Amino acid sequence: MSELVSKTSSAVAVDEDLTTLLDWVNIEGLSGFTIIVTNAGGGSANDITDVQIDTSDDGGATSSLDQHAGVPAVPIADGESRQDTFTETSKFVRLRALCAAGEDTTAEAVLLADSATGRLCTLANVKDRLGINDTDHDTNLVTIIDNLLSVFENHCLRKLILNAADVTEYYTGCGRYIQLDRYPIVSVTSIKQALDYDFDNATALTANTDYRQVREGKNGILYRMHQDWYNTEDCIQVIYTGGYCSAGQTPGSGEHALPEDLVEAAILQSSFIFKRRNDIGLASVSFEGGAISKSEPVRLLPMVKDILKDFKKPGI
Repeated sequence: MSELVSKTSSAVAVDEDLTTLLDWVNIEGLSGFTIIVTNAGGGSANDITDVQIDTSDDGGATSSLDQHAGVPAVPIADGESRQDTFTETSKFVRLRALCAAGEDTTAEAVLLADSATGRLCTLANVKDRLGINDTDHDTNLVTIIDNLLSVFENHCLRKLILNAADVTEYYTGCGRYIQLDRYPIVSVTSIKQALDYDFDNATALTANTDYRQVREGKNGILYRMHQDWYNTEDCIQVIYTGGYCSAGQTPGSGEHALPEDLVEAAILQSSFIFKRRNDIGLASVSFEGGAISKSEPVRLLPMVKDILKDFKKPGI
């Protein structure tokens, strides 16, 4: 299944000046998007008199303003909501609102989208490689691309895509080193050790005093300074984010773009699976460098395996 993007704004003060509720959310929409705007009251609790939905393919450098004039219906009175669904495909969506002159309130917004983000390659990548110019096969292609993430991650013994929020994981020390499952490391919220597993009362370790990231976290390895890590099972708690940005996403501060060869591996494998999707009844499919049995689960192409060698989690 494709990833559902859900973005919600907190109550934002809105007055007679056009106010941004959600700013250029990257959705790479496959089947449109839905917005919900609520007049949350506050201020003078006046009506929201206009909602503008802007779209862009490049994050706002160029944009199409107020793409759906008159939608959703206004005014939106205090405590009321309006919802509308739009079928167009867009990469970025911005939501803005205003009140009449001299009036003000607060607004909340929700954006929902069936999205192509969160993957090792984009729908557009694979369609371009296959020479597909219509949307007839989008659903099949999205399913194929989605399923590849778990296949690649299982093969590489690690998580590849950056998690949207902190995750909490537990590790067992190996001398001075531990290697996290998600890398490159983007941020570390806390690291604690507790032989009794009482992490709530354990003292967090200090970066560059108690531990440091080897090679700036590019390989996920943490080095324990002055002493070994505790080696009791799962006695090290790490709260952090790590991995590469999804294909098509622009990296933020401290984040890392998905390597081009990893994207290429995903395009190759996705394209192969799609082209052979109707080969029911074949005992095997031969190609340069090998063959794949159609009765077996998805197996990686030899050239894809060659690429993934550089992304496998090594032992330490």
